Amino acid sequence: AAVAPELEPAPRPDPMPKPAPPISSGIVASRLRPSLEIGIQPLRCVVQDDQVAIEFEVDLYNAGTAPARAVLAEASLFNAGANQEQELAAFFASPVGTGNGIDAIPPLKRLTLTSQVVAPRAAIQEYELAGHRSFVPVIAFNARYQWGGGKGQTSAAFLVGRETGGEKVGPLRLDLGPRDVRGLAARSLPTAIRT
Repeated sequence: AAVAPELEPAPRPDPMPKPAPPISSGIVASRLRPSLEIGIQPLRCVVQDDQVAIEFEVDLYNAGTAPARAVLAEASLFNAGANQEQELAAFFASPVGTGNGIDAIPPLKRLTLTSQVVAPRAAIQEYELAGHRSFVPVIAFNARYQWGGGKGQTSAAFLVGRETGGEKVGPLRLDLGPRDVRGLAARSLPTAIRT
């Protein structure tokens, strides 16, 4: 809320008049800073005997009012399940490792990158669903960035599965041998960070 300026006694007339200071409108401009948003479009899941890989497009959008500089983003694959909240919290709290950073994302601009996450089959938690061995992957992202006045972080997680046309996604089957699974979708999870 705007605070009215305190009134001061009027100054005595000056023999050399000075220009009057501008009158405050009471509106304070918001801070100039970037604000990254993360979106994902899964492209395919490659199931092999020894590993599972999910290829995706990640969309980094700067919804802020200043360039996001020195952007470092990383992704990791998790299993949906009882421990996912703790695993996501630990991932979000860890710093982004070194890697190829993005110099800058200007305000109100987006950058779309294609990447993948890979996990050995031994790390995939399988479920028995309707007599089939299936899994439900979660892809989590950390993006850290800088601007003239500080540092920021955006972290988000997405449930990935078969597109069903509804609010939920379908599990991915693991009992059909090596194959490419397409027709995937992602749904954002409430676990997220934006600083």
